[in-house]
Amino acid sequence: MPDSLDEIIDQARELGRKIAAHPRTKDFLAAARAVAEDRQAQDLLKTYQEAVNKIRTLQSAGKPIEPEDKRKVADAERGVAGDEKLKAMMKHQADYMELMQRVNGAIDQASQSEGGS
Repeated sequence: MPDSLDEIIDQARELGRKIAAHPRTKDFLAAARAVAEDRQAQDLLKTYQEAVNKIRTLQSAGKPIEPEDKRKVADAERGVAGDEKLKAMMKHQADYMELMQRVNGAIDQASQSEGGS
């Protein structure tokens, strides 16, 4: 007999607790907090995001990207790359994303194999 919806939700909550307790999650959240508490890191990240978004908007509109816009992105990238808190956050974010992709892949694989039987 299949699990009830309530049982599935309970198992999902338990999985959520396990993910929250995983070192990759804890490291990412700690690094994100460190960036959130650092005004300079926030400013660097904001400048980078604005420069990248401008390039994307120009590309989407089929407009030319000026050398000045490319320079702003390159300068912003250097600023982000030189900030230890941002580097740590990006590394931990990548680790966390890999964890979540693996979890989602396992769920997808299990649900497809169960559905086909």
